[in-house]
Amino acid sequence: MDTKNLKYFVGVAQYGSINQAAKAMYISQPQLSHIIKSIEEEVGFDLFQRTNQGSRLTRNGESFLAHCKVILNEMESLDHFISQTHRQGSRLVVSMTRFSHTAVCFNEVCARHQDQENLFLRLHETSTSDVIDDVANGYSEIGVVHFSVHETDTIMRNFENKRLKFTSIAKFKPYVFLSAKHELLKAGPIDEMDINDLLSYGFVRYIGQYEDFFYHISTEQGIIDLNDSSKIIYVNDRMEQIRLLSATNFYTIGIAKFPYQGSLYDVVNIPLKNCSEHLRFGIITKEHKKATEIELEFMAEVRQRYRALSDEVKKL
Repeated sequence: MDTKNLKYFVGVAQYGSINQAAKAMYISQPQLSHIIKSIEEEVGFDLFQRTNQGSRLTRNGESFLAHCKVILNEMESLDHFISQTHRQGSRLVVSMTRFSHTAVCFNEVCARHQDQENLFLRLHETSTSDVIDDVANGYSEIGVVHFSVHETDTIMRNFENKRLKFTSIAKFKPYVFLSAKHELLKAGPIDEMDINDLLSYGFVRYIGQYEDFFYHISTEQGIIDLNDSSKIIYVNDRMEQIRLLSATNFYTIGIAKFPYQGSLYDVVNIPLKNCSEHLRFGIITKEHKKATEIELEFMAEVRQRYRALSDEVKKL
């Protein structure tokens, strides 16, 4: 069970309302509802009774809450211990949303320092909200995140509340990723893809990331929440995802192409038609943090790669 999701459960129990908890925790109400539902499915019983006045804990929910508080207190103590423990040598601790371009940057830095002694490197791939919490709580020193431009005000208030510095690096439109042999491409390549034409096919997504902004597509007809798709395939990592796409008529949503998608997997990316969505990418650190040399190196690598990718997309 993801302990980060337990914080959301405790928040709903505290406020007695999913809507109020969502506002306080800087997450959308549908996203928080998905998280609570996933916890209830995992534990096998209802945690809340939904009423006109809000969400009231069930008897099992009250017992579950008591255990959660113990776990979260211990995790907070552990995070504090980790953040206060300094290792000699170069140390690069990064949390990121799942994008190959960020992972490639981390790998490049690792490769350049592979012969160095006293080296500590760690990469944690997770959701945007968890990346923010990782940096705010000292679990990671650097975060690389993305979010919808429509959510900019809310996200920025979250950064300010948690005393985080945000450096914007690029902005992208979402793309559809699917096999070059997909049924919809039998007549030949197309310039744009209507998201409504894909809804009857299987949507491939990462486990746990209900709030991921790629799963909420803004169109001329309104927002389409892909979490409500009739066919959803859950995966843990990008390798599972790309292999599944290459062998089926399933699809997913991402940004511009990533290394080897065509030559190794025969997967193509196509812009979404009539999509008003844009995804903003950036780096977060704690306010007034003095970055080490290896951290500066990684952040420069990320900025360079995403900006080059943005320039490449603009030329298309």
